[in-house]
Amino acid sequence: MGQAALHFQLLARRLGHYGGLFAGEVAPGYGALVRPWTELAPAADDLVLYHHGIASPLSGALLHLRCRRGVVFHNITPSRLYEGSALFEALLSGRSQLAAIAPFADLAIGVSGFNSAELTEAGYANVHTVPLFVEPERFAASRADPAMLARLGGGRSSVHPERKELPSPAVLTVSRVVPHKRFEDLLALHRELLRLRPDARLWLVGGYAEGDRYFRSLSREARGVRGVEFLGRLSHGELVAAFRSASVFVSMSEHEGFGVPLLEAMAADLPVLAYAAGAVPETLGGHGIAFTEKRFAALAELVAEVMKPGQLRDRLLAGQRQRLAELSADTAARRFKAALESLPAGPRSRPFPPRRAKPTHSQRPRVALVVQRYGDVGGGAEAHARQLAHRLAPHWDLTVLTSCARDHLTWANELPEGKTHDGPVRVLRFETTRPREMRAFNRLSRTVFGRGNDRVAEERWVAEQGPDLPGLFRHLDREADAYDAFLFFTYLYSPTAFGVSRVADRALVVPTAHDEPAFQLDVFADVFERPRVLMCNTPEEVALIDRRFPRHAPARVVGVGVDSPAGAAPRFRARHDVGSPYLLYVGRLEEGKGVGELLRLYRALRRSNPSAPDLLLAGRGDFRADQRGVRFLGALDEEDKHDALAGALAVVAPSRFESLSLVALEAFAQGTPVLGNADCEVLAGQLARSGAGAGYRDVDSFAAGLRLIEADREKLSTKARAFAKKQSWAKVVAAYRAELAKIQEAGR
Repeated sequence: MGQAALHFQLLARRLGHYGGLFAGEVAPGYGALVRPWTELAPAADDLVLYHHGIASPLSGALLHLRCRRGVVFHNITPSRLYEGSALFEALLSGRSQLAAIAPFADLAIGVSGFNSAELTEAGYANVHTVPLFVEPERFAASRADPAMLARLGGGRSSVHPERKELPSPAVLTVSRVVPHKRFEDLLALHRELLRLRPDARLWLVGGYAEGDRYFRSLSREARGVRGVEFLGRLSHGELVAAFRSASVFVSMSEHEGFGVPLLEAMAADLPVLAYAAGAVPETLGGHGIAFTEKRFAALAELVAEVMKPGQLRDRLLAGQRQRLAELSADTAARRFKAALESLPAGPRSRPFPPRRAKPTHSQRPRVALVVQRYGDVGGGAEAHARQLAHRLAPHWDLTVLTSCARDHLTWANELPEGKTHDGPVRVLRFETTRPREMRAFNRLSRTVFGRGNDRVAEERWVAEQGPDLPGLFRHLDREADAYDAFLFFTYLYSPTAFGVSRVADRALVVPTAHDEPAFQLDVFADVFERPRVLMCNTPEEVALIDRRFPRHAPARVVGVGVDSPAGAAPRFRARHDVGSPYLLYVGRLEEGKGVGELLRLYRALRRSNPSAPDLLLAGRGDFRADQRGVRFLGALDEEDKHDALAGALAVVAPSRFESLSLVALEAFAQGTPVLGNADCEVLAGQLARSGAGAGYRDVDSFAAGLRLIEADREKLSTKARAFAKKQSWAKVVAAYRAELAKIQEAGR
């Protein structure tokens, strides 16, 4: 149900609506993603969708909310299998609650036609069906946990080349271990299957309590049956490994409101056989195999046949792929949109979804620039955003929407909330509602990066990454129609990750993408696939996006302009008492920017060459090292920075992860070569196109690059200046204005 609630939030986001998740109980560590329901304070014309839980106290709380109210129903009629138990009474109570809410609900949503019919029977008037869906990319073979794959036999890719059949064929089922899921029927089927395939296995995946009476009974029954294994509750990557290792998926459940595991099996290209209970036939939609009788011997023969590669299996899989396409997120969004449009207007006569006002073309276009931090805050993407804002301000009525934070590690509110101005640029700041605790966040990152994840895990990571700016999202929700377009900076942070979908038809995104662990998360697909256009910095960035998100929005290389004032090297040397030649690093002093590796390389360089130039590091951060030849200058103002760049023998760019090295362009403008990390494709590309520097990968190539720069400094300086002159702000501004004109034309 939690996964479904998150999917409904995703649909709302794609339809342009702001919404939060609230729950009766919030698990530790989920506070950025889900709020306690006691914090829910809707406005009169808001809509609260309650995901109905059996006998939940939230049912009564819903009735007291002074807003528009809706119910999403996932559950089922009380099962005869629970008769005489306390759970049966709870189920009956839950049904009574459902009926009691009906007169107070403006909208009712069933996740299947089966559930919608139950809602109608319970007395709901405005009933719609919005089917659940899965995201197929999350069940690709690449998302499978390697350790679980090895444990289960290596996956279906290890088909015997001559026998053309799967090794150790396995039946898989996925569900909670409860009576109405009928695990005992699966054991009966497996006994029959062993007569045909003595090497067959049965994998039972789902949560269970060790002391539960039903589970104890199943365990006793399974002890005498060969090949049965309770895998328990699995992580998403482990679950994908189970799907990808099994030969066939079988469900014996006698009560299903929809059947998400059936879709997950389809997404993993696993044939599905399911007892035709509840909404199962509707979920399968004529594909897979729905059976109406539990004749285990006959079913075993069918399962054994489906396990074999061949025409039957191929036809089943082809049909399932078709069904999966029919039950897509886009299909669910269309159904959800129709449901929202059926609502009566609220007190402020605000319909769902919001209508767009026609742009006023006689005035300058009004544009919102959304970025996580803005101003003199450090950071290349933020500096890029600020430079671009100032150059677009004469052409656009520009408002920057951003946080009150200076520090991207804590998001502490240091700048005043509300409206300010940065020269010609209007700035609207919103407070962050919670700080980021980096140790906890880094622990979370280790559980997410490099693994297959469900949407809950990845949206939790983005929410914890922050900054948490509900005020900004409410502004987008309420004022979106007042803007002709939106310019989003940096894919990585929540304002972009959760904001682009709301205004995708008017969104220009400057992704600043680079090959880092977070870039592999599927949660960012909407940022790259749904906006009007991606405004990229380099050809290498476009190629990277093309490899990771092949269905990405149109992308063009725009880059940034360079018009740096001429630096005065003597002024810098006098101000900082610098006499000898020096290498210069400018940027955030963080391990993630390669500063630690740079210091290690430089230490090795000084051991082999004690007369090597000093290394000067300029920027914000707590990184410090007591190291011969190294000086930390702190943050430099713009004049001091350009003076430092002009006087350097070379600028060092150690980061592996860049979409564009702005400091490299600024160095080129001062005629200063760059010694850059060759493992960064973007830096390598900038160096190759400019011919104004050298790349390195280790201490030997670092030393060789330095010798090259020392020997050819004058020639490299000439190439650097020539390359910088080609990076024109006039061309950049023209590109942005052209893309906005396309958006305006489409909106007429």
